[in-house]
Amino acid sequence: SGTVIGAYPAPQGAKLYATEGFGAWLQALELEAPSVPVTTYAGREVRGDFHVVKLPLVRGNLQQCADTAIRLRAEWLREQGQEDAILFHATSGDPMPWSRYRDGERAFEVDNRLEWGPAPAQSWEQYLSAVFMWAGTRALRYDTVAAEFPAAGSVMVLPGSPGHAVIILGVANASGRIFILAGQGYMPAQSFHIVRGPHQGWWEWDAEHG
Repeated sequence: SGTVIGAYPAPQGAKLYATEGFGAWLQALELEAPSVPVTTYAGREVRGDFHVVKLPLVRGNLQQCADTAIRLRAEWLREQGQEDAILFHATSGDPMPWSRYRDGERAFEVDNRLEWGPAPAQSWEQYLSAVFMWAGTRALRYDTVAAEFPAAGSVMVLPGSPGHAVIILGVANASGRIFILAGQGYMPAQSFHIVRGPHQGWWEWDAEHG
């Protein structure tokens, strides 16, 4: 079914903003056929105007919205050979570097904070599962920097309890009208998917309201 940006080029008359690094990597992700449904971790189909990205779920009800954003960034860093840069924070603010899990430690909770202890070397999936368990939408503030304008690779955090995190996959401009291509995971944990908007799959960006 092609790649994200191959299947969803900028809307007619709009120009795609060039991107590199993480944003370009997101745009090159492969898609499932449009007929493949979004499914939850338990295999239940989810209805909506979605298009599934080829990214297998981590086992368990763990890869929800913020988890999906973390997973994508982690996979990109790992593919770039930047394993020592893979570090995310728990909601408590405690750092969780991949290197400690890889080298034979694991985190556990003591009085609402994370402590570390020896453990057999952990697998990549075990590390991701631990981060997903301890982190959430509120934890993203430790690992992101506020931006005034959307860009491919940005995470749009919607407030609430729980909040929600949407990943921007592309940005395009048509005479001052800004469009974004958006992807998400959801609750309960669901396959990562494009949320198709009314403009050839894209959404018009409201600069005032986000």
